[in-house]
Amino acid sequence: MLTNVLIVEDDPMARTLFEIYIKNSGRYRLAAAIESAALAELYCLKTQIDLIIMDVCTALNASGLEAAAIKKNHPKIKIIIVTSQQECDFIARAKKSNIDSFWYKDPSEETVLSVMDRTMNGESVYPDTRPSLKVGEASNTEFTEAEL
Repeated sequence: MLTNVLIVEDDPMARTLFEIYIKNSGRYRLAAAIESAALAELYCLKTQIDLIIMDVCTALNASGLEAAAIKKNHPKIKIIIVTSQQECDFIARAKKSNIDSFWYKDPSEETVLSVMDRTMNGESVYPDTRPSLKVGEASNTEFTEAEL
């Protein structure tokens, strides 16, 4: 049986990559792909959704972290929050919201599917560190949380 996935992503390129990975996986089925977290729960009411891949910041100024409240009415749905932004409190907020997994966007199909598989198998997947990023002449790893 295939796992029904809802993608909530406003960036067309990232959304298309997720769609391709899901369609090529053989174990996931794309139920829908939408731009705004504000509409995510509506899709969960209309369609059997098993897994949501949701960006932190989506269209209509809707927060994926806030939309994760979907779990209150649909506790069996697994949620993976993804972002390319390295804001220092996103991971803490995701954990506080009981989000199943959190991952920094990665163009690797293998990595994305691994996070999906691990999450669907009951593992809570969170990165150990933020991806390295240049900030001028420095690396983001050289800054304190307050400086970031």
